[in-house]
Amino acid sequence: MKKNKLLFFMCVVGIGLLFLAACTPDADDSADDNDVVEEDNGDDNGALAASGDFAPGTFLGAGPGLYGPIVVEVTMSAVDVIDEIRVIAHDETHNTGNIPFEVLPALIVEHQSLQVDAVSGATISSMGFMVAVRDAIATAGADASVFVGEALPDVPHEDTTTDIVVIGGGGAGLTAAIHAAYEGHDVILVEKLGILGGTTNYVLEGFGSINNLVHGNLGIENDPDALVETLATNNPQGDPEAFEILAHNNGWAADWLRSIGAMMNVAPGRMSVASSREVGIMGVTIVSALVQEAQLSGVDIRTNSEAIEILMEDGAVSGVVISTPHGEYTINASAVIIATGGFAANLEMVAEHRPELEGFPAAPSPGNQGSGHMIAEAIGAELLNMDHIRMNYTYSIAESGLFYYVASVVNTGAIVVNDAGERFINDQQGHGAGPAVLEQGGTAWAIFDNTIYEGVSEVRRLANVDLFIIANTLEELADLTGIDQAGLMDTIERYQGFVEEGVDEDFGRAMVNMRFVTAPFHALPLTVHAQGTFGGVSTNVDAEVLNADAEPIPGLFAAGEVANDGTWGANPAVVNVVFGRIAALSASEFINGQ
Repeated sequence: MKKNKLLFFMCVVGIGLLFLAACTPDADDSADDNDVVEEDNGDDNGALAASGDFAPGTFLGAGPGLYGPIVVEVTMSAVDVIDEIRVIAHDETHNTGNIPFEVLPALIVEHQSLQVDAVSGATISSMGFMVAVRDAIATAGADASVFVGEALPDVPHEDTTTDIVVIGGGGAGLTAAIHAAYEGHDVILVEKLGILGGTTNYVLEGFGSINNLVHGNLGIENDPDALVETLATNNPQGDPEAFEILAHNNGWAADWLRSIGAMMNVAPGRMSVASSREVGIMGVTIVSALVQEAQLSGVDIRTNSEAIEILMEDGAVSGVVISTPHGEYTINASAVIIATGGFAANLEMVAEHRPELEGFPAAPSPGNQGSGHMIAEAIGAELLNMDHIRMNYTYSIAESGLFYYVASVVNTGAIVVNDAGERFINDQQGHGAGPAVLEQGGTAWAIFDNTIYEGVSEVRRLANVDLFIIANTLEELADLTGIDQAGLMDTIERYQGFVEEGVDEDFGRAMVNMRFVTAPFHALPLTVHAQGTFGGVSTNVDAEVLNADAEPIPGLFAAGEVANDGTWGANPAVVNVVFGRIAALSASEFINGQ
């Protein structure tokens, strides 16, 4: 797989396929795709309309979603009048893929136009929805090309004043906004995408937490000081004081999230909590609870609103300039909290700080473009450790160009080999193995037999998008993939011995179960991706943003992945909540002290 092919079109998908957070190469490409669909449909529909086949009624249409068809009902009272659009079936992901269905129907009906912007952050769902609407119009015998004109989302765009502006609607930003509201402040949260949640939407693993209510009910206790020592050992470049705060507050973080509705009631281990299988993806329940609590707390949430400049007056922050589809406006404020996430989705910025990652894709929220870093640096904030970019290898790209998370394959038994057919990592290391895969050229192969396909539902779902190369023999599989046949056979023979003994003598893999005796055999191409960036805007443990002299910039705070806060990427989902709250409390203290 050539690296330059990886840039064509990238998405992030979760829970076996990860979450949808799709992005098109650029706005012009999206417009071109829409134009092609309209032109094709218009030719056919125009002929139908001209022949007088239209009759008022409700018509079904279908379009391609990520997980299956998107089905809509479109009610039309005239050949050029859409009265109602209803999405009646879809399997898109909650908090992301379903958002277009809540926004676009009303826009189309209000403006009688199909020229609606795709909801940023969920483009594939948006495009599938639009295909379904056009399909229904065609079924009606009408012409989709007549529904034109400007149709922009209705977002605030007039100058205003508030106490605190929070920039970014992910886990850190929502937490900060909520706790600032708890302190009695008027809060406006701006998010440049059309969806909330950021990369928190993609959280699949446990929420790192000790001494919380879930563990307490199970009689499990842990020593926070021992956790501090572990964090410092695993992240020697981090700040021990930041680890101290994290270790002594992560239990509170889990309990607070549960208290506002996040259904994290399972303890997968002594050091974490998670949502149950019935609840589903943990990131979904976290974001849903945060959004609900922000609304209940009176936070003014404004999506499709990008902060493009932080204003200063007399050496202190005085507000933010916001860009919207309707133009720019100013929010005057006494304090600003930056929570814009990292910059892993900005491929040029990633390559600037880690040249060896040039040409590889990224897997965070598409909003992680480094915008917070840039606007903070513009007013004197120092950026530190910008080369601290975490990479993972458990992603694959289908022929369609979609980007899929495939950790379910390696976590349930597949081994990972290079083109020489050799294992070179502990296959279950996740992001810890990313650098080793990068040394192999950035790609590798997951090899497994049919037992995983038969036994793991997520693997069967991956098969539906044609990710696998399949053969009846291992020798044939090597030939089809270009993997060295002799090397692969030697590796598998050695690994079969490990399975018999129950011990991986080469890399210490925990799950040693792949026997390679049940045909057909499968190969899955893997590619390195930038997962997150954990350097950024310099902050102290009070979440104050610092300048090059390590002095706080009055009124400016930062939390989450945008901040170089000393936690060094240790459990980012927890850092978002712990330091999001700290940022809010520090901002409140700053305002009250004025």
